[in-house]
Amino acid sequence: MTEDEFLELVHEHKARVYQHALYLLGNREDAEDITQETFIKGWEHRTKLRPKTARSWLLKCVQNLCFNLLKRNKFQVPLAEGDDAELETLMHTHSNQSQPSPEEIVLQQELKESVQCAIRKLPPDMRAVIVMREMNSMSFKEIAEVLEQPEGTVKSTVFRARKRLRELLRPYWRNNR
Repeated sequence: MTEDEFLELVHEHKARVYQHALYLLGNREDAEDITQETFIKGWEHRTKLRPKTARSWLLKCVQNLCFNLLKRNKFQVPLAEGDDAELETLMHTHSNQSQPSPEEIVLQQELKESVQCAIRKLPPDMRAVIVMREMNSMSFKEIAEVLEQPEGTVKSTVFRARKRLRELLRPYWRNNR
C-alpha cells in the first residue's frame, strides 16, 4: 500500500475509528490518542492491509487498544457526549416537528443522558457490540469479523446487551409514559 493509498484509508475511516474509541473509552483525549495509535499500527502493517478488510482490521485494532487501556486503568470512565444524531439513532426518537417544544427538548436530553448512563454500565464486550451494531450500523457478519467470533456469538451478545439496556432503562420508561 502506497503512502497516498494509506492516507486515503485514514481519511475514509478516521471518523469511525475515533467514534468507536470514544464510545468504548468515554474520554475524548484517550479516544484521540487511541485513534492515532491505531493508524500508526496500520502504517506499520500497511503491506498486509487490503482495502476490503481494512475497516475490520482497524476496528479490531482500535477495540484491542481500548480494552488494553481500560485494563491498565482498571476502571471504566464515563461515556462522553457523542454525536446527538447517533444517539438519536440508538434511542429511535425522532420528532415530526421542526421546532421541538421546551418540554420535548428536556425529555430528549433526559433520555439521552439515561441511554449514555445505561451504555456506560454495560461490560466492555457488550458496549462494543452495541456501539458497532446500533451506532455504526454494522451487520452481525461485520461485527463477527472484527471480534473474530462466530456470528451466532455476536447475535447473542447483542441480544443480551439490548436486554440489559432495557432493564437499565426500565425506570426511565415507567416515569415517562
